[in-house]
Amino acid sequence: MLTVSLVIPIKNAAGTLPACLQALDRLNPAPAEVFLIDNGSTDGSLELLQAWTEQDRGVNVHFMRETKPGASAARNRGIRAARGDIVAFTDSDCVPQSDWLRHLLAPFADAATGAVAGRIAGVFDRTLCEMFCSLYTLQSSREHTTYREWTPWSGGFPTANLAVRRRLLERLDGFDENVKIYGEDYDLCARLYEQQAAIVYTPTACVMHHHRTTLRGLIRQAFGFGRSHAYLVQRHHPQGLWVELPRRLVQWPGLPLRGWVDVASPDKKAMALLALGCLYRPILWLLPLYVLWLIHETSVRARAAGAPVSLSRSFNLAWLLIVKAGAMTAGRWWGSVRYGALCL
Repeated sequence: MLTVSLVIPIKNAAGTLPACLQALDRLNPAPAEVFLIDNGSTDGSLELLQAWTEQDRGVNVHFMRETKPGASAARNRGIRAARGDIVAFTDSDCVPQSDWLRHLLAPFADAATGAVAGRIAGVFDRTLCEMFCSLYTLQSSREHTTYREWTPWSGGFPTANLAVRRRLLERLDGFDENVKIYGEDYDLCARLYEQQAAIVYTPTACVMHHHRTTLRGLIRQAFGFGRSHAYLVQRHHPQGLWVELPRRLVQWPGLPLRGWVDVASPDKKAMALLALGCLYRPILWLLPLYVLWLIHETSVRARAAGAPVSLSRSFNLAWLLIVKAGAMTAGRWWGSVRYGALCL
């Protein structure tokens, strides 16, 4: 039977850490060992961790401190100490379901499986921004799928819900600590594929995730996601240009550049209507119609997720959708200049 080492990096997570730790007590099966890696907390997280680790949990619990800033450095500290066949990762703002590890381990019965990713379900009990992020950030499929390559639009998975064979992590020297946050996990996935390892996505392995609760946090995260897209395109995408249109992908492989352009995002659609409207004014009437469509789309998605929704809330969700897309595009612009890729 495969043994599991669970690694959780922590920094200033006093608001969400108690629920995460309580969930660890309910895991069935339990991991062989748990590594809680503090990465410079100043908000009371240390005291919570120390109190929790001092009690007998029935499993080997290791509380460690990593002074080098960054979640990658904290995770690598846990990887170096781990002894399990599988190293599972989640975050301090996540609440794994009790059967999480059972479903996460099942696909490893196939020797070709190098890693397994699970579903990330949002929690929206605090603010409108958190509700929006739970609907539009880190969205997971409900289909069991096997991936064998990374692309800008598929094959990358966050460490909020990921398990990897330890021998593969050791071969890759863990996470690349030079990669900025919001890209280190997808970079690891891309490097796993380069080792001919498959990543299996299984929606039954589920963690609940607390998303950003403020507009500032939402914008910073979206900008970081966009910046990391440019880095990943430059590092892992083959030469050529890929253009993502609504419901269609157009590609020109072999061009002397590395490029990915997503013209289907809400901010680009709104800007295109505005630009065309400046040339031919009747087109401007399409802009409010597009906003109405976004309001309808966000309300449908919110109702499907069981979130409370009203007309004013749907309007705010539609506005946040454009703001997030714009921040991500700005991050891609910035990353394109810094890393020498074309990513928009």
